[in-house]
Amino acid sequence: MEAKIRLEAVGFRYEGARRDLEVLNGITFACYEREVTAIVGPSGCGKSTLLSVVAGLRRPSEGKVLVDGEEIAGPPRSIGVMFQKNTLLPWRSVQENVELGLEVRGVARPERRRVALELIGKYGLAGFERKYPHALSGGMQKRVALIQLLAFNPEVLLLDEAFASLDAQTRLLVQDEFIRICRETGKTVIMVTHDIAEAISMADRVIVLSARPARLKADHKIRFERPRTTVLEVPSQPEYAHYFMTIWAELEVSGVSLGVDGRAGSAGQLGEDRQRE
Repeated sequence: MEAKIRLEAVGFRYEGARRDLEVLNGITFACYEREVTAIVGPSGCGKSTLLSVVAGLRRPSEGKVLVDGEEIAGPPRSIGVMFQKNTLLPWRSVQENVELGLEVRGVARPERRRVALELIGKYGLAGFERKYPHALSGGMQKRVALIQLLAFNPEVLLLDEAFASLDAQTRLLVQDEFIRICRETGKTVIMVTHDIAEAISMADRVIVLSARPARLKADHKIRFERPRTTVLEVPSQPEYAHYFMTIWAELEVSGVSLGVDGRAGSAGQLGEDRQRE
């Protein structure tokens, strides 16, 4: 099967006045159509830089990125990116935000409106077309951001810690919604996350990177049945603990502890959680 996205010995360094900073070193892997691939690694190892290289926002210092067998030299039209930070424009309504990508691409207003209203209705935001982002919950804002991407129909979605800012309950709901939408639309997904549980629960494969300069340390096939029911139910699978502890051991993260629920978090954050309990 031809890879949808292929990285071949990708390296990246930031050039400095005195010396360069090497961030990525010889990373090679492939992602296939309809596959969800999660990338995890120590904080600061270069996960987001790798995603920006795949998106064509940065040129690799070595190696190349291919989409459908063609080397990219800039942002491909077939790729859409969803960041952790809310990128909705506060002065535009839900409908106007959904139309934004189509507007930039020069799509006529009637067609923009038709596509936006169809997606807004399909994904549970009917009645909120004229609302502004400040009037929406965090989960609804994420849904609008996802619909905004889907409006110009990219074949590949890149997520950079896209759910990290949400509270735990909303995060689970949005993760389930995202997986359902990806299954319906047949998108190929690469997602960067610090959350091992999120990676295992949502992805078909988990790529583990080493500390900077990031090298590919492991590539795990997550062998749970598809379609998965809900993200919340995945940890009850017998293989889940094996995946979690294997990836945890590979991360070599200092200053991070395991919480009682099996999730990773900083010592300070875990202490705050216990105080709240």
